[in-house]
Amino acid sequence: MKFLNSTTVLCIGAHPDDVEYGMAGTFSKCTDTDFVVVVMSDGGDFDKTTTYDDRKEENEKVWDIFSNVKGVINAEDFVKNQPEDEMVNYIETNLSDYYFDTIVTTPQEDSHFEHRMINNLGPALCRRDPKTLIEFRTPSTLNHWIPNHFEPLEPYDYEVKKAALRKFTSQQKAPYFKEKCIDSFHHNFLCSKRGLVRVESFRIVESYSL
Repeated sequence: MKFLNSTTVLCIGAHPDDVEYGMAGTFSKCTDTDFVVVVMSDGGDFDKTTTYDDRKEENEKVWDIFSNVKGVINAEDFVKNQPEDEMVNYIETNLSDYYFDTIVTTPQEDSHFEHRMINNLGPALCRRDPKTLIEFRTPSTLNHWIPNHFEPLEPYDYEVKKAALRKFTSQQKAPYFKEKCIDSFHHNFLCSKRGLVRVESFRIVESYSL
């Protein structure tokens, strides 16, 4: 199965675990799509409990779970230290071997300012070629963000995702990594109206592949 008819998808996160929290179930489900994850920092601004090597190792353990996922975590903390044009140039230069038909970012309607910064990269990376542009829901996405695509997760894919999230050992004390929070993240009234039990939520901003 492919993710929204996409062959190769670029997933951009501000921090380690952003993309996986929002999309790891989709990684497990959509095995006919290749996902490339780019992490633009080694963690939050005021998180002094971990190092770049710590977070890189955690991310790599997660990526190793999925045969269709590759990733890179940026050692320069671009989202903290570099302007938007430098981040765009970094991605276009270092991932020039790939052709992405879809780009997925964090939402603009998000309480985390670095998530909003990453969202700004999407349109810039789509400026030359017709690419599908999508946002994925994060734990800090604001309530007025309205998804228009739900990716249903079977029990197997959901268990794979939860096992992957447990690989982020440095984050297990964070409130949004508690099991009840993870469960509630994957269910809401909109998906229940469709008869769906657990989903990952996306907003299709612009589509060329559907």
